[in-house]
Amino acid sequence: MVYNALNSYQKIQVSSEINPQKLILMLYDGAIKRINFAREGVINKNPKQRGENLSKAIAIISELNASLRNIENEEIFFLRSLFLAMMQELARVSITNDIQTLDRAIRYLMKLKQIWETSVMGQGNAAQNTKTQNTKTKTAQKKEVSSMSYSGYEKHGQRTSIAI
Repeated sequence: MVYNALNSYQKIQVSSEINPQKLILMLYDGAIKRINFAREGVINKNPKQRGENLSKAIAIISELNASLRNIENEEIFFLRSLFLAMMQELARVSITNDIQTLDRAIRYLMKLKQIWETSVMGQGNAAQNTKTQNTKTKTAQKKEVSSMSYSGYEKHGQRTSIAI
């Protein structure tokens, strides 16, 4: 009993030491993994596997969305809208079994993860680490993110189609 409590405390201590940037990367990985498991559940006609993994994916995306609090700019507004639309669309998959929606969500999460890795984590080739290249990369990535779309995005009261 004491060992279990000590073990739990040590796990919490280690997890609290995780770099916040690494934690976001882990959230992207977890969401992609869970959506893939949900996809398998749809294909195998296993509603339990589909439902449990959709629920976990939605919870992870909700955490990604919550990580954007206290930041206000157009890109963050778009990401919030994208995450909210993804959560809504993924919830619908439990009724529609639409694999295309799952595939789109995976593609977007993979692209966002890639952008996170190169922009924030600094992973990539050495040429991208120069200041000039980073500026070009960030500009290109802003264009990539702003070209992403999902239905439900609203900007200043105007509804815009954002199709994944």
